[in-house]
Amino acid sequence: MGFKVLIIGCGAQGKVISTYMARAPDVDEIRLSDIDLEVCKRHADRLKSEKVSIHRVDASKIDEVTSLAEGVDVVVNAVVPRFNLSIMDAALKNGVHYVELAFGPPYENFEKELERSEKFKDRGLTALTGAGSAPGITNVLAAHAAERLDSVDAIHIRIFDSVESKEIVSTWSPETMFGDMAAEPVVYQNGEYKKVPPFSGEEVYSFPDPIGRQSVFWHIHEEVLTLPRFIGKGLRYVDLKLGSPDIPTIKSLVKLGLCSNEPREVKGVKVAPQDIILRLLPPSLSPEEIEEKIKAGVLIDAHQCYVIEVEGERACEKLTYTFSVNFPTLREVQKMLPGATHESYVTGVSAAIFTKMLGEGKIKTKGLVSSECLGREFREAFLAALAKEGIRIREKIERWLN
Repeated sequence: MGFKVLIIGCGAQGKVISTYMARAPDVDEIRLSDIDLEVCKRHADRLKSEKVSIHRVDASKIDEVTSLAEGVDVVVNAVVPRFNLSIMDAALKNGVHYVELAFGPPYENFEKELERSEKFKDRGLTALTGAGSAPGITNVLAAHAAERLDSVDAIHIRIFDSVESKEIVSTWSPETMFGDMAAEPVVYQNGEYKKVPPFSGEEVYSFPDPIGRQSVFWHIHEEVLTLPRFIGKGLRYVDLKLGSPDIPTIKSLVKLGLCSNEPREVKGVKVAPQDIILRLLPPSLSPEEIEEKIKAGVLIDAHQCYVIEVEGERACEKLTYTFSVNFPTLREVQKMLPGATHESYVTGVSAAIFTKMLGEGKIKTKGLVSSECLGREFREAFLAALAKEGIRIREKIERWLN
């Protein structure tokens, strides 16, 4: 017997998730929704699936989401995280499982979501957070290594993303990106979370080819907030560093205060500087625009890689597990899901796999669950499903001789 899913948001991720679901034989119905119904219509026309119906919804209005979720099995939140709590409450009110890709910015959402955990548990429901690629794949791999260690000392996550284009393009939500970049990064050390200045902690890190040695900086992200809470085993240190050729430009904007959400008065009018930047930047590319820009030679290619290092001990031996997640390039992705970007493909496919396994009843834990909390059987099935979609992961184990 199949299951029914409601997807809130028809942006870069919602399009990939709905495409994956439309191809899955055990998904009976897909309700695709967005505040812009025309966006849903164009994507539904592209999918040409009888499973898909389109709906207009305001994600900030609990009653609208609750009404739309009636009769489905899983609600997938694929909009920016500032709508998380309203969508989560609507899922709870309607008695359905809930999936979100990330909980920040604002990262204060996490504590508020945890307050709802018992309510989900009491109703026999799962609320899954960190169900994309980072967070998501990164959390699963961290847990995969931690389970094989008697104690865990440190977890380091390194990310690099490079888009080669002849013009400025947005392959991710600009609102989420600037919210992350402007926020103070958090590092977990010796039982405490400490804030560090944006773009500090610069390090030249060696990524697998073709990326190679690149500068990365501390960056706020969900993993640093959830892994210390759920991994245990004496974990002392967690950090995440991010790199991109765009970092110098973004760093300048942040230093000038242009990424701030705090309204400033300009000629008698109050305006948030970030709103101006977001207005000037192009929105995330549609699938049709991506295909057109690739064909025209404007959007050339893109590369991204995650590296997760987990240090610890087993039987008094020091070990380091290193996982490298090399994304399919932008051009490779076009052969698998035309119109997706390298990033939306990996993140959306990951979210779809999490959702599918929840809809199939393979995730048994109730209450609020971060993806590193899922057991070995789930992790192995998840990683195998990623491999079938062209997302392959390399593992290296290093042993210390002294």
